[in-house]
Amino acid sequence: MNYYRILTSISLSLLLLVKTGSAQKTTAENTNTSPGKAAESSVNYNFHLVPAGDNIKVFYDAVTGHIVSNKGIQDFYSIPTIETQWLSAILDSESKWHEQLQKLEQDYRKAFQERAQLKSGQNDRSVRIENYTTAIAKIENEIAEIRRQIVQINVDQQVYINGLREMPVTSLVAIKTLYTPDLMNNKNKLDVLNSSIFKSIEEPVLGHVSVTYGKSMNIPFQAGHIQITYLYPENITHFDSQANELVYLFLRVEAYPFSAGFSNEENAVTRGVNVKVLADIDQIKAYLKTANVGDKRLQDWLTKESNYQNVSNGHLLNTIRGKLDDFRIFRNGLKQSISELTSKAINLAAKRDSLAGSGEEERIESEYIRAKGLYHQYYANRKVLTHEKYTLENDVMFSRFYMEAKASKKSGNAKQKQMVDSNIAANIPISGRPLKDIFADILTKANQKSKIDLQNYRERIYRSNEEQTQLIQGELEWEVKNEEFSILKLTRGNVGSRSHFVVHLAKRTQLRSKPGFPSPKNGICKATLLFKRGKDVMRNSSKKNLDNLAKCLRKFPQQLIQITGHTDPLKPNYGEGSKYSNVTLGLKRAEKTMAALVKLDFNQGRFVVISKGAKEPVASGKKEQDSGKNRRVEVLSKPNFENY
Repeated sequence: MNYYRILTSISLSLLLLVKTGSAQKTTAENTNTSPGKAAESSVNYNFHLVPAGDNIKVFYDAVTGHIVSNKGIQDFYSIPTIETQWLSAILDSESKWHEQLQKLEQDYRKAFQERAQLKSGQNDRSVRIENYTTAIAKIENEIAEIRRQIVQINVDQQVYINGLREMPVTSLVAIKTLYTPDLMNNKNKLDVLNSSIFKSIEEPVLGHVSVTYGKSMNIPFQAGHIQITYLYPENITHFDSQANELVYLFLRVEAYPFSAGFSNEENAVTRGVNVKVLADIDQIKAYLKTANVGDKRLQDWLTKESNYQNVSNGHLLNTIRGKLDDFRIFRNGLKQSISELTSKAINLAAKRDSLAGSGEEERIESEYIRAKGLYHQYYANRKVLTHEKYTLENDVMFSRFYMEAKASKKSGNAKQKQMVDSNIAANIPISGRPLKDIFADILTKANQKSKIDLQNYRERIYRSNEEQTQLIQGELEWEVKNEEFSILKLTRGNVGSRSHFVVHLAKRTQLRSKPGFPSPKNGICKATLLFKRGKDVMRNSSKKNLDNLAKCLRKFPQQLIQITGHTDPLKPNYGEGSKYSNVTLGLKRAEKTMAALVKLDFNQGRFVVISKGAKEPVASGKKEQDSGKNRRVEVLSKPNFENY
């Protein structure tokens, strides 16, 4: 009987693999040729569309297909080639996308300037001379604007560099020190280590980071500080009759080489300890052999930590270098534009008496339309590659991806968190369950909390002002069109006496652009918000309208906001009350709307609150559908109000 069960299970797994592979092949074939595709397509990534809700089946099928195709889960201590290549693809994709955007922007600028010159010289000779003079002045203004943009890029770069103070570079450290009760018996060992031997570790760790990575960076390291973040859970001691009892500790230490050295452990006692920074696997093995401490579990843990430390540090520093290169690319592009505009301004006087030959006007106009179309089309959609890692240890989930969590005054910025509280993983049972079910649950919980930070992808873009023949700078924002994920690694292993379940993902996100140019000073905002019968409680269906209204009102901060409350006129069976109570209810609804906007940080002095009671219905009839349209608040903001 068991034989038939096993045979049936294998048949179902193979059938699922065929279906999953077919769907994944279709996804890979439909990928557009955006930057990073060459690096991405060199490896067979099986992508699945991220479901909108808690669709456990999508994650279950993906996990099952991955396990079947890999003939089980992967080695806990190895780093798959597919993962290192994906990290390279991320950096390559970002670099190529910005380079192409810069090239299209330069082509657009060049075509726009040629067209502007053409438009400025279409009249008779005397007018052309005046127009050329005006065109030169406009070029000088654009040069001044570009220089202001360069200053802003320099400011953004410095802000980015200042933000690196919280970026850690990880190191492995071995410590030999005398046994003390406060060191080994305290429950909060990390706190004890940070306070007692902090100064002994800080200098060698920062020195190691500076020597290893300092020369490859375009910005200098600062004084820096460190933080001990993990202690190997099983203490290793060695008894020495001369030195009493020695303790060997193996730590994961985060160094912050870009900080100004604001460690709060200045008064810590410097203990007589021996510190060894373990730079690679060979040093790890040599140290353990020389010290004659530890066992295979310790060596495996150190090997795993060393491997992921090298990958993580390399990816972090490559990302920083890539970001600094982006600033340099845009700055150099703007400088090149200044050089070209300056050359045109110098030579423009010599061309005042003539324009291009026959057919040149059509060519310039055609080139302008083409360059403008390619530039706008390029940033209409964008593909972003990201990497996510989730580790489940008992009832706590760790992540290398930003996971939404409420920030408290003590915890600081939620984006800095790498450990999420146990509520996220509390409903994932482990004991006695198949691995594929546990991995599928991890993916489901991660999907509920993970969110790409679109603020990292804001870009400067430009559009033409046809009337003033200049380019206007605006900001490009994004919204998520869809997301796909591919499983890079599924594994289970032991770290000390604890079991870890690890999931590594490649994420591919399709973004849709929303150009955000400066809004006009004056405008009109209108909205109708519906309320429940006889109450000043807004319907849930109107809350989205309230959010959209708030976005519009923020564009025009100097305008008054008129809020008018209305009620249902029908009575006594269908109405909301007498004439007096209708006016009162309408006023309560208007005041409730004002209170909701005040909570959204609107100035209370901007509001004019009115109640029309049941005087101005928008629908007649006794049906609930008609009556409900009259139980409303109308909000209006415009440049001038003649009568209230």
